[in-house]
Amino acid sequence: MKSIPVKQICANYNISQSFIDELYKYDLIELIEVKSVWYISNLEIAQLERLMRMHFDLEINFEGLDVVNNLLRQIGDLQNELTILRNRIDFYE
Repeated sequence: MKSIPVKQICANYNISQSFIDELYKYDLIELIEVKSVWYISNLEIAQLERLMRMHFDLEINFEGLDVVNNLLRQIGDLQNELTILRNRIDFYE
């Protein structure tokens, strides 16, 4: 798994380190610390971009981002459960 230094992410996206710190504090993204340098996984970049759009474009605060993120996760879980149940029904029909 490839990781990118947080400082590089901040420079590339023109965002502050404090924005990343707040996302991490609210457990909205995962960071990895190696030798006192913080990194973000490539797998987290899409999540970061989604949160950036919600925060900067829609002006949703960090508490709101946490709520929206939890709701989206629950919706995804319910969709997966629905798919499993539909497959079971199809099996028995």
